[in-house]
Amino acid sequence: MTAGLTDLAGIEVVHPAVARALRAKPGVERLRLAHEAWELAHARLTTFLASAHPEWHAARVRLEVARRLLRDSG
Repeated sequence: MTAGLTDLAGIEVVHPAVARALRAKPGVERLRLAHEAWELAHARLTTFLASAHPEWHAARVRLEVARRLLRDSG
């Protein structure tokens, strides 16, 4: 059986090679990578919601982005 769009189990597991590579990096580098990943997720979600809901004003888009990034997907 192939994973469906709602099967997120694979996302929660870090591949051992990735874990080793991250552990080898200094803490400040790991923090920088995490911050960049968060910024990318924020930007993509903002763009997605703004295009999916053109009737929403900017404040509503910001609110929805914040809500979803805080794990409240609705």
